[in-house]
Amino acid sequence: MKPNKKVLLIGGTSGIGKALIERMLEDNKVEQIFATYHRRQPITNHPYTEDPDVKEPDTKATDTRATDTENTDTKDKVVWLAMDVTSEPSIKQAIEQISEHVDHIDWAINAVGLLHNGSHQPEKAVKQLDPEFFIDNMKVNALPSLLIAKHIKPLLQARLKAGKPSETDPAIYATISARVGSISDNKLGGWYSYRMSKAALNMGMKTLAIEWQRSLKNVCVAVMQPGTVNTPLSKPFQANVAKDRLFEPQQCADNLLTVLSQLTAEDTGCFVDWAGKPIDW
Repeated sequence: MKPNKKVLLIGGTSGIGKALIERMLEDNKVEQIFATYHRRQPITNHPYTEDPDVKEPDTKATDTRATDTENTDTKDKVVWLAMDVTSEPSIKQAIEQISEHVDHIDWAINAVGLLHNGSHQPEKAVKQLDPEFFIDNMKVNALPSLLIAKHIKPLLQARLKAGKPSETDPAIYATISARVGSISDNKLGGWYSYRMSKAALNMGMKTLAIEWQRSLKNVCVAVMQPGTVNTPLSKPFQANVAKDRLFEPQQCADNLLTVLSQLTAEDTGCFVDWAGKPIDW
């Protein structure tokens, strides 16, 4: 990774998002992290510390203060922003707030995802398909990455105008997807809502990569599969996962950051796993 990176991480309080922030806080090549939360803002720059008394944020308020931390080396390195990824006005407002702090973004990563909730699990058969849960998957997994791209483009473009990127150090727009979103890799069936939403995400990002190749030189649009990570999202489905393929969040973050740092402009439109190996669409 080249130095002085300014990174936007959507989903900073998720299992993978927390670990990514922790690793980037330790990396002196990362200058600034803008991290989003949905309901509860961590009270320190260390994302694993949360205040149980923090109330639901007022998404109309403009409060982009970096939270305090005991480590002066990382003080003000993280700026927390409220963002509801299912709301375009919320996305737009958060990115406008970023523009008040910096003139460009080097990397933008979307780590938000939905697999199950309190009332629904992934479907085992089509008879379990619930239209509302299906739409929720689409609203969280498929659409946000395109809405974020729509509004983050000027900050990526500003990096290009400053002459900062090159083919080997591109601006990066990445999203976390899943192998089950691969149509050609689907051998087991099931999980209709999740599979279809991730397949839609993959198509959207591939199409975006083609568009931006024409209008944004030296930008890499990437779709990443983190593997099975030991987080609440995957907890109900870990029984059949080999021990050496169940990653702790910190290992997952290391894997993803390694892959991101190796991407070039020629890789735009890629769908890769945690080791950087291509996945068939």
